[in-house]
Amino acid sequence: MYGPVIQGKLVLLRPPRADEAAAMSGWFEDLEVTRFLKLHHPPSLEMEKEFLDRVARDPNVVWWAVEHDGRLVGGTAIVRIDWKHGFGTTGTVIGDKTAWRKGLGSELMKLRADYAFTQLPLRKLKSGYFAGNEGSARAQKAAGYKEVGRWTGDHFIDGKWADEVLTELLREDWEKARRDR
Repeated sequence: MYGPVIQGKLVLLRPPRADEAAAMSGWFEDLEVTRFLKLHHPPSLEMEKEFLDRVARDPNVVWWAVEHDGRLVGGTAIVRIDWKHGFGTTGTVIGDKTAWRKGLGSELMKLRADYAFTQLPLRKLKSGYFAGNEGSARAQKAAGYKEVGRWTGDHFIDGKWADEVLTELLREDWEKARRDR
């Protein structure tokens, strides 16, 4: 399902529009954008449209388009939501490289967590990043995610094996950080 509109200072999280599938599929043609993603080949326009249709209908997904300065720049989601055990896995892509290094990731991760812990009965958000992805590491840390483990040499990136760093944000840590703000 698509998430509701959430306005931050830097980003707007909102449902995607059908006419945005072409822009989204175009992001994945750039190796710099995809080098730290689990996606190895760019999806076709039809595949991107099917993806948007599939997530719109999936009750175990909450997906948002990310807008900055009135432009679509990325997507973020909580996926594989386990309603019984109270957790979901998060992910983000900022596909528009002109939006990199502006703090968007940190803010959208905080907004996404606020939604997960105030509007959904989740107790934990799981995530991760590949070693070397400093932007994701900084954004997750700023949003309160903590490293909980590593899968050593899990993905082949830039000619070498890289660890996948596993992270999570617990509701109680999120609540404490909110009280301390």
